[in-house]
Amino acid sequence: MKNLARLMIFFSLCFVIFFFFFTLFRFLGFWIDSVRLISIDSGQGGFLIPAVRAALPAALFFTILFTLSYSVRRKISALLSIFFIIILSASFTLGFFLAIDRIQTLDRSLEIPSIFSGKPDTRKGLILSRQDMAVVFLNEDRLDYPRVISFPERPLMYQEAALGPNYSVPPLPFIDRTPWLIRSILIDFNLTSREFHARFREGLLSFGIYAGSLIFLLVSLRFILTLCSWPLANLFLGALVFRFVLSLEIFLNTPEPLAFLNAFLGNRFPEALIAPMVFCALGSLILVYTFLAFLVRRNTKRREDD
Repeated sequence: MKNLARLMIFFSLCFVIFFFFFTLFRFLGFWIDSVRLISIDSGQGGFLIPAVRAALPAALFFTILFTLSYSVRRKISALLSIFFIIILSASFTLGFFLAIDRIQTLDRSLEIPSIFSGKPDTRKGLILSRQDMAVVFLNEDRLDYPRVISFPERPLMYQEAALGPNYSVPPLPFIDRTPWLIRSILIDFNLTSREFHARFREGLLSFGIYAGSLIFLLVSLRFILTLCSWPLANLFLGALVFRFVLSLEIFLNTPEPLAFLNAFLGNRFPEALIAPMVFCALGSLILVYTFLAFLVRRNTKRREDD
C-alpha cells in the first residue's frame, strides 16, 4: 500500500509539473507567433485557454511514461500499477477539462492584458526584425505601407505603396526555424488537443471513450520499460514508442484511414468509435502478450530452480 500511495503522489506531482511547464511553453509560443506574424487574432481568452488545452495531451503522455517507469523501478505489481495509472490519468484529464470549461463559462471575456493580448502594436515607428533584416512601419493606423526595409549590406529601401519599382523585393522572411522533430511533435500534440476538445464538446461519454481508450493503450506499453536493466534506456525506448502512438492517433483521425477502417468493418460502427476501438484492440493484444510472457518467464524460472 505504501508503494501505491507513493505512485499516486508521483503521478500527481508529475502531471501538475508537466502541465504548468507545457502551458507556459505553449503560452510563450503563441505570444511569439503573434509578434512574428503580426496578424494573429487571440480570440476569446487570449492565449491562456489555447495554451492550457494544448498542454494537457503533452502532460498526459509524459506523466504516464514517467509514472510507468517509476512503477517498474519500484517493482510495483504490473496489474495494480496499470489499474491505478488508468484511473488517475482519466480522472486528471477529465478534471482539468471540466475546470477549463468552467472557467470559460464563468468568464467569457477572459483576456490577457497588455503585450499578451495578441493584438499587434500599431504605434508609429514599429520595427520588426529577423536574421539581420528589419522592416519599419511608418503608419500609425495599420501595418502595411509606407514602410522602410533594411537588408544586410544594402541601403535602406523606402516603400510608399504596394506598387512601385521596389515592390519586387522579397518580403521579410519571418520563418519558423524550429527543428522539424520538435515542430512535428508540437503539431501532433496540437491536433490531439483539438480532438480532445471536439470530443469534449460532443459530450462526456464521447470524451471518456476516446480519452480512456488512448490512456489504456499508453498504459499497456508498460512492458517496454522492463526490456533491459538500464532504466534510462528503457525510458528513451518508451518515449519513441509513445511518439509512435501519438502519430498513430493522428493517422487514425484522418478521413482516409477512417473511411477504410469503416468499410473494412462493414460500416457497422460510427466513425467516432473507430479510433477508440483500434486503441482498445491494440492495448488488449499488448496486455495478452505481456501476460503470456510473464507466464513463460515464471515457468522457466521454476524449471531452473528445480
